[in-house]
Amino acid sequence: MQPKGSVINEICSFYDRLSESEQQIADFVMANQVEVPSMTTREIAAASETSAATVSRFARHLGYESFSVLRAAMQSENGDAPHVSPTVISLDAPRAAMETVLMAKNGELMDTLSLLDERQLVDAVRLIERSVSVQVAAVGNTIPTALSASFLIAQLGLRCNCAPTTEAMMLSTLSLTPNDALIFLSKSGHSKRLNKMMDNAIDSDTPTIVITNTPDSPLARRATCVLHAATRDKMLNSDLPFSHNSINYIVEVIFLLLCSDVPNFKAHAGLLWKSLGEDKGVEGEVF
Repeated sequence: MQPKGSVINEICSFYDRLSESEQQIADFVMANQVEVPSMTTREIAAASETSAATVSRFARHLGYESFSVLRAAMQSENGDAPHVSPTVISLDAPRAAMETVLMAKNGELMDTLSLLDERQLVDAVRLIERSVSVQVAAVGNTIPTALSASFLIAQLGLRCNCAPTTEAMMLSTLSLTPNDALIFLSKSGHSKRLNKMMDNAIDSDTPTIVITNTPDSPLARRATCVLHAATRDKMLNSDLPFSHNSINYIVEVIFLLLCSDVPNFKAHAGLLWKSLGEDKGVEGEVF
């Protein structure tokens, strides 16, 4: 069984797979995190305009035995956290919006820290280190995050590349070897195009790393290493996924672990600054 993050993380992770009435309950729970632990199932049902049976089904859908177990988990989490204000995202209250987003991001990173498997993280770093070349793949609005990840790793003198389009990524996976590595950045892990790239990697015996919000997804279930990132997107906007905060956090941790372990890192960094330093207002070599 996959480790659980906070109740809010589980709600955000499963949100799109909930029924419409369950989403009504999810919206109510996320907007009333302080009050929910002291409310009964019937009170939750009335407040969310659903039924007690739907509230129970909602809890089981998230992996809790009952709503009382979910409620107890929220009570425990609220006891360890500062007072949670109602979600406020409005131009009429910009300060409150900034505080709301900050609260969500802090919670998301703490959840990610609790969900990350240390052994999988170390295995992923070792896999990248010993690979002849590393490719990074993503779709949609995650592509810029993948491009940034490939640039970070390439700065260390490792051969790392991210094609600019999903079609070009697909083409690159056709030339993979067992000595390479393929990193997937995918919040859902359900993309048909990424899963086809995974097929190509498996066919060529290429090790794979999946960084995802959904560790039970088809993509993650077939990966060599899975790094579980938390998500709170739905707490702030239930219509569109928009944040790569936790995925970026994992990428940056991998980058810094590589920095601490890659031979001749400082020499490579010196060469990079010798080439690019003038553009950044730095003359000569840094190291």
